[in-house]
Formats: sequence, C-alpha cells, structure tokens
Amino acid sequence: MASLIQKRFFTINRMDRFSQLEFGEKRPDKDRSQGEPVRDANYYLKVALKYWLAGDFEVALRNYSRVLEHNNLDIEGWIGQVLMLIELGEYKEALIWSDKALKLFPEHAELLAAKAVACSRDAMMDKAVAYSDNSISREDVTSRVWLARAEVMMSRKNQVMEGCISKAISSAGKKSAIVKLEAARLLRKKGNYSAAIGHLKEVVEEFPKSALAWYELGCCQAKLGLPHAKAALEQALQFHPDWDEAKEALNKLGGFWGRFFKRILQN
Repeated sequence: MASLIQKRFFTINRMDRFSQLEFGEKRPDKDRSQGEPVRDANYYLKVALKYWLAGDFEVALRNYSRVLEHNNLDIEGWIGQVLMLIELGEYKEALIWSDKALKLFPEHAELLAAKAVACSRDAMMDKAVAYSDNSISREDVTSRVWLARAEVMMSRKNQVMEGCISKAISSAGKKSAIVKLEAARLLRKKGNYSAAIGHLKEVVEEFPKSALAWYELGCCQAKLGLPHAKAALEQALQFHPDWDEAKEALNKLGGFWGRFFKRILQN
C-alpha cells in the first residue's frame, strides 16, 4: 500500500483512498480574485462542515484533510477526519488516524471518544468502553465526548444513553444545533423516533438547507408512518440530489409517489 504520507493527492478509489490522506504539507493557493476568501485551515473547516451537513461525508473528509495540509496541528482537522472515516464505515482507517492524532495530542478527550466509537462500530466493545471511560475521565469533557459515550452505551438501558445525550446538549453552547443533529441520529439508531424528531425539527430551522437533517427527519417520520416523511426526504434530495440513501428511503415509502420520484431522479 502506498505510503500514508508521501502520496500527495486524495483519491476516491474505494480500495486505497484513505491510505492517501494528506497532512502537514502547506501548498500555496492559486491566485485569488480580490474579495475571495483566504483558503486557509479555517476556510476548509467551514467547507467540511458544509458537506457534512449535506450528508456528503466523502467530500467532508477531503476537506478535513486539506485543513491538515495547512496546519497539521489543527485538532478540529484531525477529529473531523477520524469522524468522517467512521461515517464512511472505514473503522480500521479511523483507528489508524486516531492513533496518529493521539501522538500529537496525547490523551485528548475527543480523540479518545472518537476512537471509542470506531471500536464500537467495529464490534470491539471492550476496547470501546475502555476508551470511552478514559475520555470522560479527562478534564476537557465536551459534547462530542458525551455523544460518543451515548453511542458506546447504546446497548445499555435507555436511561444511560439519554443521560449522556442530555449532558451533550446541555454543554453544547453555540454548537447546539449540530449536537442535536448528532443526538437525533443516535436516537434514530436506537429506535427512539419521536425523541429524534423533536430535536430534528429544531435543527432544520437552524440549518434549513441541511440534507442530512432533512434525511434524518424523513427517516424518523417514515418509521412512525407520518405523512410528512415524503416531503422531508424530498427536501434532502433537493439539497443533495445524488444521495443514494435518501433515494432509497424515498423509494421505500412505496406507492405512486415513490415510483414517480424514482423515475425523476434516474433521469
């Protein structure tokens, strides 16, 4: 496999795309027209968040990688990269990159929490609990740490998970809508659709163009047989037309409208 550091450009080839993530090399930006934003680490952090909200985890990952090109000591770039690898189901790669980050930021609570989630998704529950225990023992426990704890403890009693989510939301500050979106995704995974919908309705008010939020809302509404599900999934596809998961969710609603939108989306 090609070196993780020497390869310069990101590739979306499924076999080796994540072995070629780049960091630490600062490239000069192309000539900018007057008034264009400076494409520095902060710029790419904002772009990465935009694509995460759009449910495009592949492009979000690429932009977190660009953050680290400009500043390989940017902790948000490292955490974001690990979390996007988890979103894409690349759990072993997420573990590799979390270990790389932990060499730079030893015992960082959010990195330990992200590693706990990667272990949990990869069915290594003993390790997941151990890393989660370590993360919540740190002084800098954040909403991300509590959300990770909620996921690791998902198989336990509802009260444990709900308590972690409550702590995540209460400590979210200005990131309240982001944290509520993540909380809702966990609640949907657990099957607590009504609770998830309560959060998601607030999220789509804050981020009305977030395909991810509309998708999660539509999926929860569909599970409860609510008539608004189709409209929510349509909104998701309006903002992310090529999202296969949203197309599939809409098609599963069945009937005439499912077949109708399937034909439209395939054209």
